[in-house]
Amino acid sequence: MDNVPSVHLTCNGFGYDGKRWILIDEVSQRMLRIGQHVLDFRGERHRVTGKGQPPQKPSSTGKVELDGVLYYHSIIGAQWVKL
Repeated sequence: MDNVPSVHLTCNGFGYDGKRWILIDEVSQRMLRIGQHVLDFRGERHRVTGKGQPPQKPSSTGKVELDGVLYYHSIIGAQWVKL
């Protein structure tokens, strides 16, 4: 990943396995940043307002914080990956 922003400004956290996970855009493969504007699957614009929540168990997918509310990351075409 080129132009990697500081981990403090990105959607990240520790998952169920104790490892750090980051949230990336599935298309561009770039890390999502807090404050960034994104479009959901309906084409509605949202702002990433927090670090989100990485998967907390193997069967979990994790969540993203948009406009102060946690949503499943798939609504914005994002994916949690281990660092």
